[in-house]
Amino acid sequence: MASASLSTQQADRRPHGIRPVVARMGGRDWGERALQQTWRSLGAIFFGIGVINAFLPVMPTTVFLLLGLWAYGKGDPRMRNRLLAHPRFGPTLRLWVERRQISRKGKLAAIGGIASGAAITAVMLGPRPLLWGVLGGLAALSLYLATRAEPTAA
Repeated sequence: MASASLSTQQADRRPHGIRPVVARMGGRDWGERALQQTWRSLGAIFFGIGVINAFLPVMPTTVFLLLGLWAYGKGDPRMRNRLLAHPRFGPTLRLWVERRQISRKGKLAAIGGIASGAAITAVMLGPRPLLWGVLGGLAALSLYLATRAEPTAA
């Protein structure tokens, strides 16, 4: 009898490990809905930051769109599919999601932006230990981007 109870408890668990608490109205798991709404909210925040950065080049656009895509994948697959089908950003996002590849143009733009940001940071911070940490992190990021595969010509 104890094993039947244990298997019922295990069957009630979701992939994220949270046991459902069924709401009185509608019989749906309110915890699951809250988790989905959290992922949707994160997706909307990341997507919004990415769109703003498309017009104000303060931070990288693609990184925030990828984060939004990831969050929407967990909370709103329809919105994820819409992002992947977007005429401007969709091909770049699909290339990364499906093949983990970055185009040469994308690499050059990203590394150029990182170098510009590093130069501005160096001027603003001056010769401080913090600067060396920031520059080291940006150099590691640039190296990571430079070593990603590029799409082959079809």
